[in-house]
Amino acid sequence: MPAGPAFTPMDLYTLITATPIGSLPIWFQAPDWLWPAARAIGHFVRAQPAAGLFLVIFAEELGIPLPAPGDAAITYGGYLTTTGALPTPLAYLAVISAATAGSFCNYSICRRFGHPFLVRFGPYVGLTADRLESAERAFRRWGPWAVIIGRHVPGMRIVLSAFAGVFELPRRLFVPCVLVSSTVWAAIFLELGRMLGRNSRLLFRVIPVHLLPLVFVLLGVLWALWLLYEHRWRPRAEARRKAKKEGGDHVESNNALPSKAEGRTAKM
Repeated sequence: MPAGPAFTPMDLYTLITATPIGSLPIWFQAPDWLWPAARAIGHFVRAQPAAGLFLVIFAEELGIPLPAPGDAAITYGGYLTTTGALPTPLAYLAVISAATAGSFCNYSICRRFGHPFLVRFGPYVGLTADRLESAERAFRRWGPWAVIIGRHVPGMRIVLSAFAGVFELPRRLFVPCVLVSSTVWAAIFLELGRMLGRNSRLLFRVIPVHLLPLVFVLLGVLWALWLLYEHRWRPRAEARRKAKKEGGDHVESNNALPSKAEGRTAKM
């Protein structure tokens, strides 16, 4: 019996790109009220490809909320390189330079204001000078890898740039790490856009930008739990251990002292 045609990666690509947006889970779709603003980002990139890519990525890296993520803009820019509207070298230059410049501005702002803020107000939430110094040492050790790898996690680029500034990761380490990470990032999404073609514009609708507030809520919950641990749970646990230890020492001291009856008996 002759074997059927093999299922190639191109068939998988066709299957994915042919999937209607409406059949995706609702949480994977941008809300209708956000679609016009997200579409405006796409129109801006199409009208001014190089400048549009640069401004969108720069604004996102700086922490300015956008109705569409930079990943979608880069992917659409990759498609524009196939139409001749945007030269491929210029697309890479726009993405890498914007990511580096925007993240460096974010880093510089947080280094200038974030670190002094923690030094002054950190002790009120348990972040003493020793703990801050320990965090800085840890970030100087692992920070470069966190910047290079962690920036590819959705939503972490802005956070990692801010942390690098707050914990004073040296500039000579931060900038090269961002350059390496941004180059890989640009290559991935520009090539993805070249593969998807016109379908790349659908990413403005598919990527769940409305889930970003949930990320901030989760970070807020984790921060609140840490504060509870530092200011309530750990002090109570330490107090119980101290009381238990003092109680044990008191019992041992009482057992070590002879009673009055034993003392009189010894004298007789």
